[in-house]
Amino acid sequence: MRIFLISIIVWTLSFPLTAQNISGRAFYTSMYKFEDAELSAEQLQDPRMQAMAEQLKKPFLDEYELEFTENESVFKKLPKLEKPEPNKGGIQISMSLMSDDEILYKNLKEDIYLNDSELYGKKFLISDTSEKVNWKLEKESKTIGDYVCFKATYEKTSETSDPEDSNPEEPELVTAWYTPQIPVKNGPKEYDGLPGLILEVHNGRMKMVCNKIILNPAEPVQIIKPSKGKEVSRKEFNSIMAKKNEEQMENFKSRKSRD
Repeated sequence: MRIFLISIIVWTLSFPLTAQNISGRAFYTSMYKFEDAELSAEQLQDPRMQAMAEQLKKPFLDEYELEFTENESVFKKLPKLEKPEPNKGGIQISMSLMSDDEILYKNLKEDIYLNDSELYGKKFLISDTSEKVNWKLEKESKTIGDYVCFKATYEKTSETSDPEDSNPEEPELVTAWYTPQIPVKNGPKEYDGLPGLILEVHNGRMKMVCNKIILNPAEPVQIIKPSKGKEVSRKEFNSIMAKKNEEQMENFKSRKSRD
């Protein structure tokens, strides 16, 4: 049995927890880890490829905060204190669940998912709906800090997969660990819908673990629904982003041709 240490702070816990009287803040660490890149003899002579391979050897770590009540939550990335290290060859690789300025708002009761995000200096409010996940509740359990957690899994297909493709991508197995001791059906990022707060998630190369929980804090949790930005659907935002990225690439090619 694996045991992860977790810092627990409980301010007002003199009565059994119910979803109606619970709120809190949960802090998560996410990690992306890639297998060592195999370079050809030609690539080994390229300093840029060597620099990229060195960066991929290190895990990409980020910190996040989930503020939650019975039905609502806000999930956001926490700022890093350290400065990025300079890289050889001018290559900077990053892998993150969210951008630094992005906020994910969820209202589970009303099935509202809003992404407050910025793209090339313009604010967007991306409206989405929850993914209907058929979680499989497992019997396996483990302890994370003071909480007994249970395992749940589901198979996630790629959002870009074509159902008519003769060779579709294999679905990824998503594994979550949730605790009924915190009876809210929420969790980090888009993960939710289980009978307890999700404290750990595994999805391919990504792993996310809760390392600190503050329940019913002295400073009340106030969930504010985002309201600023151009309102678009997820499909519309993806189309705008693809067009903007294409424009940026064309501008880059034009500058290179003039040099």
